Amino acid sequence: MRKNIAIFLSFLFISITSVKAETMIGITGALHMLDVSGTETTRSSGERNTGSESENAVVPEFFIEKEADGVALGLSYIPTKNMGKKSRSDTSTTGDGQDTGTYSAEAELSDVFQVYVDYTVSQYAGADIYLKGGLQFATIETLESLNSGSTYPNEDVYGFTLGIGAKGALPYGNNLFYKADITYTEFSDYENNDEAGTGNKVEADLNDTAVKFSVGYKF
Repeated sequence: MRKNIAIFLSFLFISITSVKAETMIGITGALHMLDVSGTETTRSSGERNTGSESENAVVPEFFIEKEADGVALGLSYIPTKNMGKKSRSDTSTTGDGQDTGTYSAEAELSDVFQVYVDYTVSQYAGADIYLKGGLQFATIETLESLNSGSTYPNEDVYGFTLGIGAKGALPYGNNLFYKADITYTEFSDYENNDEAGTGNKVEADLNDTAVKFSVGYKF
């Protein structure tokens, strides 16, 4: 996945070197509102246990853009963000007692890259109003603690992002600017069997609504 990102970005930035484009770098403070729903199928009984979790997280984000003629092509990076934790206690009905105990599911999104396009559609009160479209790449790192001893593998996922925002020059400092936007991302499903081959299976769906404010410098 990382190799594919590098190839895509090389093509993206090379494709705009023939036009006059500004380079813009900055940092973002983002409130992410994550919604996770999932199903676990237990090994012995075949019982399906479903659950959902909502988690809010404020995380930093770093970005670089190239902008020309109202179109900005960019890359952003988030080191990690927690997806929440969910626990339950089960009592076995199979007689062997192996499924009795506390099951704790926890996961993180790590190394979240996004390639995106901001397209200016209007101006209002001195700010450019833009629409955003992007593609995110991330790794789901599972941090579960299961009574059965089951563990699940990490998995690379991707997500499609849509959003709207505004940007403009800051009233102090040369070449400083701000951005503010709201985005929605739908990630591909996570689906894996237990690494030990016991027959346990987990399926999960993730989406993310984010409110962001950025400051940056252009040159």
